[in-house]
Amino acid sequence: WRLITPMVLHAGIIHYAFNMLALWFVGSAVEQSHGSIAAATIFVIPAIGGTILSGIFLPEYISVGASGGIFGLIGACVADIVLNW
Repeated sequence: WRLITPMVLHAGIIHYAFNMLALWFVGSAVEQSHGSIAAATIFVIPAIGGTILSGIFLPEYISVGASGGIFGLIGACVADIVLNW
């Protein structure tokens, strides 16, 4: 559970609002071009990877937020732009 729960925990209302705003715009673009299952996979795998790396490099801090998953979605958008230029 420690790998999954940081994706849904947030440090406050502003943090939650900005994450949801980013997921609304970036996530919908990825979902339209790749489908729901691929978008969920592109979100979950980097989010778990971010949690693992946060635990390795910052063991004294608690990890919260969906930033790893959002950066995975942004990376998918950038890769799609580069490959289809």
